[in-house]
Amino acid sequence: MPDAIVSAAPMRLPVAGGGTDLPEFYQRSQTRVLAVAIDREVVVSVASDPEAARAAVPSQAGWYWVEHAAESADPYVGAAAACLETAPVVHVVVTSPIAPGSGLGGSGAYLVALVDALARHVGRVLPKPEIAEIAFTIERDLLGRTVGKEDSWLAAIGGAVQLDIDTKGHVFYHTRFDLLHAATRLLKDSQLLLFGLPETRDAATVLASSGLVNSAIVDTALRLTDENERAFLGQDIKQIGAVLRRHWDEKVRRNPAADHPACRRLTACADSMGVLGFKVVGAGGGGHLLVAVMPGRAQDLRASMATWGLRHIRVRPVATGLRRWFR
Repeated sequence: MPDAIVSAAPMRLPVAGGGTDLPEFYQRSQTRVLAVAIDREVVVSVASDPEAARAAVPSQAGWYWVEHAAESADPYVGAAAACLETAPVVHVVVTSPIAPGSGLGGSGAYLVALVDALARHVGRVLPKPEIAEIAFTIERDLLGRTVGKEDSWLAAIGGAVQLDIDTKGHVFYHTRFDLLHAATRLLKDSQLLLFGLPETRDAATVLASSGLVNSAIVDTALRLTDENERAFLGQDIKQIGAVLRRHWDEKVRRNPAADHPACRRLTACADSMGVLGFKVVGAGGGGHLLVAVMPGRAQDLRASMATWGLRHIRVRPVATGLRRWFR
């Protein structure tokens, strides 16, 4: 048995259909979600010996770091061990450049990496789709968090992915190279910018305040998904901004708890700053803001946002999903 088993899973940037990966949506109508993996990942090391677990993962300055001993009461480790029917007699170390509650799918990435590492620790190598479903089941059913399927599936599969979810919750995934190309170009050209907010909020708590989902809400969400996909693939930043703005306005209208002070401030001066549209990524309670900005205005926007305490986060899409290795 190797000293430590290491798994790493990427976080994600939503493109279209965010929120419709929740059972409250797809149980009413088949839904479609598009997302892109980014170069931020959660790394999980599992070993019987604490020193081996610590030595196997990055220890870069500023990274989020947490350890869970064999007797730890961490609900994620305990739930994963119970779901896999493995005794939690291991030491787990988790590290990531971005803290939990970021809105970038960190908890889903954590669970995907954790499930994979724990399974391999006892000699089981599970297919990535199975890991994605186990991670979703743990967070949604065992831990009772109001989450959808997008985070775990994107973390497991990676790249740019379209997820079609039927009314029974079955996921059919398709790799979208056109989406990967568009995302890469838009981020590289600074037409889409990601900013870290000064604080994070639990997305599951925000989602729990969203109220009942009806047919009209589902229809609106599906229409916005189609509009955003067309704009994104056409790399039409003005249209992307318009859809982002409509999506955010609809989300806040349905769930005022999703609103954020930075969004209210940005709304008041969007035109003067060259902002075409924006949304808080994740469930509306995360710690990152995605902004569509007019060509040539990115540098000014970064400077203005810095005075608000919002830092620009440079990310790029990646083609890889769950990664595995031994140390």
